[in-house]
Amino acid sequence: MSNAAPAENYYVRNRPFTQVVKAGGEAMVSAEAFLRALGLNWTVDGSVVTLTDKPAANPPLKTGVLTYRYGSSEVQLEGSPRGGATFVSLRPLAKLANYSVATNSQLGTVDVNKARMSTEEEKKQVGEVQAQFAAAQKEKEEAWTRKAAELKEKREKEAEEAKKTEEGKESTDSADAKDTKESKGKDKKEKEKKPEETAATQPTPPAEPKPEEKKPEEKKEASLEALPVNVTANSLNGTVTMQCEVRNIGNAPSKGVSGTLTLTGPNRSGSVTDNGNSASSTWYTKSINGPSIAPGASWTFTETWRHPSGNSMPIGNINASIKLNSTK
Repeated sequence: MSNAAPAENYYVRNRPFTQVVKAGGEAMVSAEAFLRALGLNWTVDGSVVTLTDKPAANPPLKTGVLTYRYGSSEVQLEGSPRGGATFVSLRPLAKLANYSVATNSQLGTVDVNKARMSTEEEKKQVGEVQAQFAAAQKEKEEAWTRKAAELKEKREKEAEEAKKTEEGKESTDSADAKDTKESKGKDKKEKEKKPEETAATQPTPPAEPKPEEKKPEEKKEASLEALPVNVTANSLNGTVTMQCEVRNIGNAPSKGVSGTLTLTGPNRSGSVTDNGNSASSTWYTKSINGPSIAPGASWTFTETWRHPSGNSMPIGNINASIKLNSTK
């Protein structure tokens, strides 16, 4: 028994395709509609269906076992009747026509796109893009390290200045107290001085030590920083893997992490900017939520996304970033 497949959206050459049913977990497609979506035509000679990219008669396809032939390859498929059309297995027919079928369970999509082998030129291009990205990632990591060091140095200077200010205040208070006591002692002695006493100045007793005041504690607060996201793109299957890390460089535990992960890549149109670089667009966004992070600790996670075009994913600069909602 076959059923429609409501949980998945099918795309053939990046266009919606609805002539799909499920039989025992296997996707079945209307053979005629599917071949037309692939841009192919066909002729029939007995039980042999010959596929071609040239104009042909395209007669109705019968049910039962037929041999589908394309170039030097062929496959036998059993057609089942449904709604006046003949349905056959999706994957073997797509493979015969040199198309790949890729499923993205997270997005609930199934994409049928032209299969291709990476040429040496494409491999070289991908290698150059990956090298450029690695250099950019290294530069971002070094910038983040410098920023963390500068923040630490700033905090240490502020703490040192606060300490000096407090010590200066204590010294001033002690000196003022000493002067006041000496003045009062001198006035008293002048009044009590006997006629026979000389006018020599009497030694002043030392000032009583002032109770040590409690120094203000250093303010404790969290400070979250999102490190540069490490992006790995696989042009053979269209997947993009993002390795993400958020660190707490503060001196107090943070609240739960929340923010937005954004992935950008080249436009499918291949347009370029004024400086000659490939124009980019947002490919994917996702809200992220994580745990509280202790001081000096970090939270890491990995996100994998697949481009709707599968192995036809545009090649170019692919970047990802995290915008945090709160750094406390």
